[in-house]
Amino acid sequence: MNRPILLVSGAPAPAHLFQLRERLLAAGFHLESTASAQAVELVREKAGLGQAPDVILVDAAVGRVGMLARMLRGVYPAGHLMFLCSNEQVPALRLELQRTPMIGSYWSIAAVDDPALERLIAEAAHGTQRRLKLRTTLDKANTLLQAPRPADGLEYRRLLMSQRYLESFLSQSSDAVVALDHRATVLYANASAASLFAIHAADMPGLQASALPCWTPAFGEYLDRIARGERFHTAECDCDIGERRLPIEVVFSRVADETGGFLGTTLVIRDISARRIAQDQLIAHQTRLEELVNERTEALRTAEVALRQSQKLEAIGKLTGGVAHDFNNILQVIGSNLEMLQAEARDNPVTLARLQKAIASVDRGAKLSSQLLSFARRQPLQPVPTNLGRIVRDMDDLLRRVLGESIEVETIVGGGLWTAMVDRNQLENVILNLAINARDAMQSEGRLTIELGNAMLDDAYVEALTDVPAGQYVMLAVSDTGSGMSPETMERAFEPFFTTKPEGEGTGLGLSMVYGFVKQSGGHIRIYSELGHGTTFKIYLPRVHASEALIEDVRRIPASGGSETILVVEDDLALQGTVVEMLSGLGYKTLKANDGESALTILKSGIHIDLLFTDVVMPGNVKSPELARQAKEIQPGIDVLFTSGYTQNAIVHGGRLDPGVELISKPYRRDDLARKIGHLLANKRQALNLLTALDKREVRSEEASAALPRRILVVEDNPDALDMLCELLKMLGQDPQGAGDGEEAIGLLAEQEFDVLLTDIGLPGMSGIDLAVQAKHRQPALKIVFASGYGAVDDLDFETVSLPKPYDLADLQRVLGLGDKLA
Repeated sequence: MNRPILLVSGAPAPAHLFQLRERLLAAGFHLESTASAQAVELVREKAGLGQAPDVILVDAAVGRVGMLARMLRGVYPAGHLMFLCSNEQVPALRLELQRTPMIGSYWSIAAVDDPALERLIAEAAHGTQRRLKLRTTLDKANTLLQAPRPADGLEYRRLLMSQRYLESFLSQSSDAVVALDHRATVLYANASAASLFAIHAADMPGLQASALPCWTPAFGEYLDRIARGERFHTAECDCDIGERRLPIEVVFSRVADETGGFLGTTLVIRDISARRIAQDQLIAHQTRLEELVNERTEALRTAEVALRQSQKLEAIGKLTGGVAHDFNNILQVIGSNLEMLQAEARDNPVTLARLQKAIASVDRGAKLSSQLLSFARRQPLQPVPTNLGRIVRDMDDLLRRVLGESIEVETIVGGGLWTAMVDRNQLENVILNLAINARDAMQSEGRLTIELGNAMLDDAYVEALTDVPAGQYVMLAVSDTGSGMSPETMERAFEPFFTTKPEGEGTGLGLSMVYGFVKQSGGHIRIYSELGHGTTFKIYLPRVHASEALIEDVRRIPASGGSETILVVEDDLALQGTVVEMLSGLGYKTLKANDGESALTILKSGIHIDLLFTDVVMPGNVKSPELARQAKEIQPGIDVLFTSGYTQNAIVHGGRLDPGVELISKPYRRDDLARKIGHLLANKRQALNLLTALDKREVRSEEASAALPRRILVVEDNPDALDMLCELLKMLGQDPQGAGDGEEAIGLLAEQEFDVLLTDIGLPGMSGIDLAVQAKHRQPALKIVFASGYGAVDDLDFETVSLPKPYDLADLQRVLGLGDKLA
């Protein structure tokens, strides 16, 4: 293969063109290279010598390819121009060249790395050679037709053969070919031209070009330019052929004699409907692409705004979380001392009333601190599967009292409402805060609408959001008919301490708390508002595939103390002294440490300690989680209770306490602390009792084997205690099965029948009381036994048995009705 090919590039040529050059040379092409600045002169020179290249390869990186294409076409009308670029650049380059005038139709675009590039170049070269051959044949034919008939018969026969070949070639061409003389009269038209113009072939010779259906006023100008010496011209127009107008391309070629005199013009006409459709589609795609780019740009801008807002709120959250930590410590000192003074002032009604007012103020401060922590997403949540419809219905009376008689309350609950994993108490606060805000916006008169329904947030909706996954959600919407918000107010609505209410009428923390709770729960919140037309808050909480659970409030159970030893670890000395005094008043022996290092020293001293009570946020190198871990290694039987006003994610991850972690949040009441510690120590004593019973092997196997085995479901969150209790029940001849929490127990109850449910009350997530209610609903004949350090439960609708911790083997046998099986 030896075809002349010219490669035009910038100076210096890029590296990828060197690779292309080697590739084409290896394919057998005769290749020459030149810089774009010299390309036009080089092509003009070679065209004058009859050595013009079949194909000119132009690297699109040279820039201003449209201008270069026009200049190359001006000096060499017959050659094929092929523009090289990357795949990504093809649409833009094609659009540029299609909009560039006077570059003819013999051009194409190819990707540099196209594996079929050699074939495309070969086909382009073949097309150029075919056109040149046709031009040469036409020129010779015109010359012979005008020359006198030769006397030589052989020469005449050769002329006839040449003429027949030309006629055969033209008649089979798919392009319409029309030959005009110098007066623009039709000399020849092939079959494709007759078919295109719907004119009989025999009728076309002798027609004026202006009589052809493709004629336009501009054609006369083009023919004049050809007659004046222009060698080549291309034009597009719509031809009045048939019923829809046909788009065509017309190529005007000059025919001259040996001296350069003008003989006529050859018209090559082709149907470009497919090309026009492709161009229209390309333009449409380009327009759509521009629209998509604009849409994507707008989406990115929206996402950037949301990200900046999220980052701002996150920064404020870190600040407020730190403030809440110190504030809670102060409230704890004040509240604890007030409670101790309250116990001493029971005989003084005036002092007692003042103390109660002060304690109420501490409670309000604790609520503000809780709202700060909710916004900072540092509030340790206790989420359980919840039906939001039940919460809204339970709050109906409270909302009507808060809103007043002048506000109409409407509740809409969609059918088949899904379950969401939320902290019930915090969600009630969210609804109450939104209702109070709505009341103030409506100036105590209007309508409040609470709507619940299932919702799907799809990929298109969450695309502009930074922390919201697509999926199924439960939607809570709170709408009012109040004054509405401006865009500026909506942008700052969730910032802590921002409020539009007059001074003294609002803290600016209500919506901050709502925002933090929703985000910490893995949800999404959005405001829809317009000045003068009310406001709607839409909250989306992730759906969970679990049965609804209820949390029992254990604050009604009486508080009591004990005699165990407790190590208090607190760096705030004022708070440390208050806690020590409070625990001492409950009967406990106390030790104290200011940091983790001091606490480890006490633990290693050999003094027996029953409970480690430590703040989460501690100074020094030994942080509270590490302190708890080492404490259990030093004294394996020790229990750990954390306390904090700011968890800082040390023991809380994903908005939930880590498994096995016990926490009481600051500020806490004396009775709350007593109940929590009493529950933990009762569990501890219970575990020791079980271990003692197992070690002594107090059950006689012959009596145990004589007992009728019953299936007992044991629910206990302490793994060691659960294993020991199940082992002990087996020794008593029973058939126990263990579960670590209420959700696991519900799953077992759905699969199996049991005779007895033996459960702790203080379980993580679903409480033992709620578990008992659901278990009794599933299996009405089930016997319920509560084993707990919190005390007895006596206000349920069915009979239960209490087994207070710590209990011994005889107590266990008694409540299970196993009789006396002690050795």
